[in-house]
Amino acid sequence: MTKQQKLQAAVEKLETRKKSAQLRALLPDIEKRIAAGTSIADIARALSDNGLPITLATLKSYLYRARKAARKAPSDGGDPQNSFDVESSVTRNPGVSSRLYQSPASTQPSRNINTVRCLRQLRRGDIFTRAELSRMLGLTRATVGRAINELIADKLVLETDLQMEEGRPGRPGAGIRLNPQGAYAIGIDISSSALTGILIGLGMQVIEKIILPIESLKNDLLKMVELIAQIPARLLFLSGITSQQLQGICISVPGLIDKTGRVVVAPFLHWRDVPLQTLLAARQELVWPIIVCNDAVAFANAEQSRSNKTDVKNMLLILLAEGLGGAVIQHGQIVKGAHGFAGEFGHMIMSDKVSAASETAFEMLAGYQRFYPWLPENATIEEQMAWIADPANRRTIPQLPRILDKWAEALSAGLLNLIYLFDPEEIILGGPLSSLFPLIASQVQVMLKENILYGYQIPPILVTQFGADGAAIGAASMVLSNLFSLPVM
Repeated sequence: MTKQQKLQAAVEKLETRKKSAQLRALLPDIEKRIAAGTSIADIARALSDNGLPITLATLKSYLYRARKAARKAPSDGGDPQNSFDVESSVTRNPGVSSRLYQSPASTQPSRNINTVRCLRQLRRGDIFTRAELSRMLGLTRATVGRAINELIADKLVLETDLQMEEGRPGRPGAGIRLNPQGAYAIGIDISSSALTGILIGLGMQVIEKIILPIESLKNDLLKMVELIAQIPARLLFLSGITSQQLQGICISVPGLIDKTGRVVVAPFLHWRDVPLQTLLAARQELVWPIIVCNDAVAFANAEQSRSNKTDVKNMLLILLAEGLGGAVIQHGQIVKGAHGFAGEFGHMIMSDKVSAASETAFEMLAGYQRFYPWLPENATIEEQMAWIADPANRRTIPQLPRILDKWAEALSAGLLNLIYLFDPEEIILGGPLSSLFPLIASQVQVMLKENILYGYQIPPILVTQFGADGAAIGAASMVLSNLFSLPVM
C-alpha cells in the first residue's frame, strides 16, 4: 500500500468513527421515533438531508448492533458504544439471538449449557438459592455461581432476600428468581377476521394487546402484511418498552408452514405458497428477528412454557378456532413430523368415504362451522363465542341443545381416536371455541367412559388458561423459548 493509500484509509477510518459518534448521540431520539411509527427509511433520509449521509442498510446495521450491544453491555463489562462499528454489515433479520451461548471458546459450551439449565429451572416460577440450584442440577456451587452471575448480568434473573420473602428457617441466603422484565417478545395471531397482537414479558405475563379487524383486507395480501408490520411499533408505544428490549416477533397462522416461514396453505385465509416470513423481513420497520409458525404449534408452546406444566411430558393440544388444529408433545418436545406438518387433527376423515373428506373432516363436525349459522355477523370469533356463552343469548337459539349434543358426540369420537393414537397424560383445549367446552364436558366424559377400550385411561381434559389468546401468546413464547433452549453440541 502506498503512502497516499494509507493516508486515505486513515481518513476514512476517522470519518467512520465520527459518524458512529454522531449516531450514538442521536440514538435515543431515533428509537423514540421508531416506536412512534416513523419508518427507518424516513429517518435515514432525514439524517442524510441534515448533514449525516447514511444509507438505509447502514442505519439498520447500526440499530441492530446497538440493540444487541445494549442487551449484552452489563455482562461484557465494557463500553457498549464501542462494541460495534457503524459500517459493519449484518444479515437482514437474523434468527432469534441466543445471547447465552455465543462464544466459540472451547470451554464455553459446557459453562453455557449450565447457565441455560439454571435458567430452565428458574422458569418453573419458584425462588431458589444457589445451594438449592446446585443440589437440584447436580452442579458445583462454583459452576452455579458463575451461571447465576451471567444471568444477573443479562438481567434475566433477579436476586432477592429469601429470609425476608419466604421466611425459611436456617441460614439466610440470597434467593434467585426469573426477572419478568428481563426480556420481551411479540406474538401476532392471524385469523380470517382479525389480527391479535400481544406483547409478553419473560414470565409469560401479557403487557399489551391489540386487535385489528381484517375482514376487508384478508384477500389483499400486501395490505395484510403492511398491517402486520405496524403492530410491533404500536405495542411498544402503548407499553413504553424500548425496541432494544424486544427479542423478536412471531406470527402464528392457521395453516401449514414450512421451515422457511412459507405458508404452504391456509384455507381460511385463502393463502397458498405465501412467503410470509420473506415479505415481513423486507419491511423496513421490522428490524427484529421474525418467525412464522402454525397457530396450534404456537399454542402448544404456550402451554409447555407454563411453569406448572414443566413436569408433563406427553400432552395433546387441540386448538378450536375457525379450523381445528393440534399439536402433540412427547417426551417434552413438540412432534413436528417429517415436513413440520404434524398435528393437523382437523383434517382427519370421520367416515369411510374419502370422497366426502371435505364434509366429514374432524374440524367440520367438531369445529366452528357447526355454530356459524347462529352467530352474530361483523364480529370476531372471540366476540361470537362470548356472545353464545351468555345464557340469555343461548335461549334465543331453540336448536342449540341439539347442536351441542352433536358437537359433544363428534368431539368425543375424535378425542377417542387421538387417545388411542397418542395415549396422552393430558389433553388441553384452546382457541375461542374452547370457552364452550364446559357446556358439554360431562357429556364428553360419559361418552368416552362408555366407549373407550379396556386398559386405556381417559386423560384429564382441560381448557387453557390463556383463553382465546393462546396462539398469540404462544407465538410470543416461541421467541422467548430460544433463551431456554439448550445449545446443540
